[in-house]
Amino acid sequence: MGIRALAVMVVAAAIHGASALAQEERPALKDVSTVRIANYNTPSTVIQDRAQLNAIVGELRQLRGKEWRRADTKLSCYATLVLLRGDKTLTLFRVGKEHVVERAPGKGQSTYSLAAGPANAPTIHALLAAIPPPKDC
Repeated sequence: MGIRALAVMVVAAAIHGASALAQEERPALKDVSTVRIANYNTPSTVIQDRAQLNAIVGELRQLRGKEWRRADTKLSCYATLVLLRGDKTLTLFRVGKEHVVERAPGKGQSTYSLAAGPANAPTIHALLAAIPPPKDC
């Protein structure tokens, strides 16, 4: 194996390791007891029904399986999904028409962005369509 090939393998392993580390920083989506969901600038709806929770968390897990950027995408109009374990905030997702942003609670936590629309999260977008629409959007 040549030095160049070895260098390429080392760089690829480092990138993969950094990606795995970034995924580990994010809280596991398990034991979610409540989802608080609201369109931008509207009152929130609390969801505790186990079937609905499983559908929402399942879609978010599928989205997490995709390649996220470690960056904050600015969204002008969005809905917020706050995932709770008991009364503690586990993580929150901001869902726009074409992007999803995840922000873990706490200072110094990373923010992740993903280009995803209604086709990628149909249950979540259906829930958002059923609650009051965002103001001024």
